[in-house]
Amino acid sequence: MLTIDEVLKLVRPEILKLKGYTCARDTVKEGILLDANENPFPRWQGGALVNRYPDPHQDKLRNALSRFTAIPASSILAGSGSDEVFDWIFKVFCTPGRDSIAIFEPTYGMYEVLAEIFGIPVKRFQLDREFAFKSEYFLDKAGEDIKVLFLCSPNNPTGNLMDAAEITGVLEQWKGIVLVDEAYVEFSGKPSISSLIKKYPNLVVTRTMSKAFGSAGIRLGYVLADPVLIQLFMKVKLPYNLNAMTQETGIMELEKIQEAVEEIDLIISERRRIESELAVMDGIEIVSDSQANFVLFRYAEALSLYEKLFKKRIVIRDRGTQYGLHNCLRVSIGTPEENDLFLKEVRRSLNE
Repeated sequence: MLTIDEVLKLVRPEILKLKGYTCARDTVKEGILLDANENPFPRWQGGALVNRYPDPHQDKLRNALSRFTAIPASSILAGSGSDEVFDWIFKVFCTPGRDSIAIFEPTYGMYEVLAEIFGIPVKRFQLDREFAFKSEYFLDKAGEDIKVLFLCSPNNPTGNLMDAAEITGVLEQWKGIVLVDEAYVEFSGKPSISSLIKKYPNLVVTRTMSKAFGSAGIRLGYVLADPVLIQLFMKVKLPYNLNAMTQETGIMELEKIQEAVEEIDLIISERRRIESELAVMDGIEIVSDSQANFVLFRYAEALSLYEKLFKKRIVIRDRGTQYGLHNCLRVSIGTPEENDLFLKEVRRSLNE
């Protein structure tokens, strides 16, 4: 188990020395503001004052996220979707030509894309036959050059939740950063692993407003981590990375918890219905017990089925090119009416 001082040794020396950009709204947010070359005439959009630069510290939003997650605001920072947070991870920890990251396949493809952008090699490991992560396997194989382990839980595209005990096993023994992407955790009915941040300062957890809160269009993700790491992320993020309307909309959505809970419950119910109905169709195999808002299934003529559905304007994802997912398709959970049409067209396609 690492201490925060040991975690800081994993940070790029350039970032530790970096002072960071000081912007006009860092210290003063009210008064006669003649310091930032803004248009002085008030304009409001979506409940937000937009003629002024947004709060770079995101104080109101971070406090709202703190109330939702039960994590102190000092351990939270928001980005333009989770993808921006992943970008900070590479900037803070990974030095091209020296460091690498680890992923467990199959998983979310953006980790590898960002690694390529930053010139960071990717070490690929494989989940087991049930798409489970095993800490012993990773600890036996991991080289000293691996700086960050990326885990998605529930995993995209398989939908299964990673065992918290296996993740803890790595946190206890490994001397690197463990990033757990919890974009879909609200659909699992299980608690977030972020409660372990205080104990394990090398644990970084990412969450998003895109899925459970139905706010993909505002691009709002956030990271939960030790306050010392949050300050490092503050250094490398763009000064005004979240616009005022996104921050305000995020706060308003967090105030509508009951509405979100009702939608989550309906999505889970529909997920179970789709799984059960697909499972009895000839030739279709449910690949994993999804804890997310999608279902992964295998069919011998997957590409043909995909194309037939596409012609009916029903768009799903072909995941057959990913490791271990030959002939696999992923369907997101839609409204009950959309799901009815999907199931109807699948049955029709299988009987043609």
